Amino acid sequence: MVIMVLVAIGLAGYVQSIATAAVTSEVTRQISIATRSAQTQMEDLKGFDFATVFAAFNPDPADDPGGAGTAGGSAFAVAGLDALPGDADGLVGEILLPVGPGAPGVLREDMVMPDLGMPRDLNGDGLVDAVDHSGDYQILPVLVRLTWQGQSGTSTLEFKTLLSGF
Repeated sequence: MVIMVLVAIGLAGYVQSIATAAVTSEVTRQISIATRSAQTQMEDLKGFDFATVFAAFNPDPADDPGGAGTAGGSAFAVAGLDALPGDADGLVGEILLPVGPGAPGVLREDMVMPDLGMPRDLNGDGLVDAVDHSGDYQILPVLVRLTWQGQSGTSTLEFKTLLSGF
């Protein structure tokens, strides 16, 4: 009887370790998908003409370089990852730029966005002001964020960069 109890305990531990390995494998797979997607988005940003990056990736479809609604915008889907329940747009990825609430096509230097290193002089004139710099920026802080419903709950991955026209 003692041997059967020891075998049962050993078997339970073995099953637990297999279950933990399966969860870890799924989490690793999701992080890999998210990382590849964020890197792809960063490469897409760098592939655009610098003067039009802001217009192509801000949340305002009206100012897209090829005409209204022709650019990718600020939100994107990621195959293999599930959006959070109740997510307004149902998309996992977002590109954050220094835009104010209610003004998605206006690039502002005075935005307080620590994740983007803002406020910051974006046009190189030595001033940080509340003027729209969507037509004269020389640097553009960008945050690519993915948030998804993962195996272990809500997961987030962020990549930050600073694009430059110098």
